[in-house]
Amino acid sequence: MSDLLKKVIDAVVDCREILLSPFSVETKDSVSNLVTSADKAVEQRLKTELLKILPDACFLGEEGSRTEEKTFRFVVDPIDGTANFVRNLNCSAISVGLLKDGVGILGVVYNPFTNELYYAEKGNGAFLNDKPIKVSKRDFSHGLYYTALCIYKKGLAENCINILREVYQQCDDFRREGAAALEICRLASGKAELYFEIRIFPWDCCAAEIILTEAGGVFKHLYTDNCDIAAPFPIIAANNDENLKKLEKIVRKEVPKLPEDYN
Repeated sequence: MSDLLKKVIDAVVDCREILLSPFSVETKDSVSNLVTSADKAVEQRLKTELLKILPDACFLGEEGSRTEEKTFRFVVDPIDGTANFVRNLNCSAISVGLLKDGVGILGVVYNPFTNELYYAEKGNGAFLNDKPIKVSKRDFSHGLYYTALCIYKKGLAENCINILREVYQQCDDFRREGAAALEICRLASGKAELYFEIRIFPWDCCAAEIILTEAGGVFKHLYTDNCDIAAPFPIIAANNDENLKKLEKIVRKEVPKLPEDYN
């Protein structure tokens, strides 16, 4: 583990106290899109601490924190799974990814309620609580599929349901936990094999992407090349290329291009 990764992990874990403290809740643009005082506090603390660790980096946070673009960029979701958080479901995570020229080089995903700490650094493998993790070798028919129905754009739900119906007929089963970063890390740790989300933001998946790929999995952005933008995009992921291609074929059949009202 590099000194940089150690410092990033320490900064993330130090935010645990904020998530375990009392908080207030507000809505953004809909009743489903929530933000808490904890989201804001974690993002501000990480912005300060991460830019101390790597002053040559810029910062992109879900709750609006932006700094001038640089070669390195921290991409942060202070609480991935805010709806879970406000309901005390204990399935939420702090997610911190680091990009260099738009390519992921480091990722940390931490669930403070279960003390699951996933992390990876480019070229050095992926880990869960200091133990190496790898994707499973299961084929599509034995695969567990994670997906969502796009709560912030419910007009896309029909596409997601149609894809789920077809994938479900060919895989083992499906799950939905409500925290994308943790769900993708399930693939990285060999607990699931397939993932699709029709509309996701870079802070939701930037850290988990490098954790998955360092664990031997595959991850693909559909209709866009990278997550170095503050705009949504669809993603697919799997434990191997064969399963990814099969999933992509099903997705593209239902969604050959982005809907006009996508953003």
